[in-house]
Amino acid sequence: MTYAKQKTELKLIISIGANIPGILGDPITTIAAMRPQIEKSIIEWNVALNRPKIDHQNIDKSLSFKWAPLFETDPLGGPIDQPRFINTVLVVQGEDFASVSPNKKAAICLMKKFLELEKIAGRERENTEIFWGPRSLDIDFISWGELQINTDILILPHPRLSQRNFVLIPLAEVLSKTQGKPKRITSQQIWPE
Repeated sequence: MTYAKQKTELKLIISIGANIPGILGDPITTIAAMRPQIEKSIIEWNVALNRPKIDHQNIDKSLSFKWAPLFETDPLGGPIDQPRFINTVLVVQGEDFASVSPNKKAAICLMKKFLELEKIAGRERENTEIFWGPRSLDIDFISWGELQINTDILILPHPRLSQRNFVLIPLAEVLSKTQGKPKRITSQQIWPE
């Protein structure tokens, strides 16, 4: 029996979080204010990757942005007295986007756009004395298809993804909207939990 190979749907997965006020306001206000800016940056990046294939009339239709709800989460690492985080996840996909092969140069270009957005929100990365400290905005590039890179500016897939409930739980929410939620089976005698 032969099985047809399914085409892998390329997705960008981005994690966004904040736990201190920045120049745009409290963490929820900051994330809400940056949401359209994040989408705009990704659209511009996508257009640059796909020139001249994307018709400028349909730029917004070439991508699908799926946002998770906002979650309040405990900080992981860093100072023990820092405030709780507000987190969400964005999954991006689209027909025109799928025609681009994930590559190191394009991924680093997008990460640089995210770093600029963090600066706009008041994040200062220069203070490296505190690892995993409070931040007014944190945009983490989690994955792009099956791309694997390891550079000073970006590692894909994110190396600590499996340890980050603040990414996994919102990501599961987004995916369950498009793929349907699994149904939990009542515990059975042959399957103790």
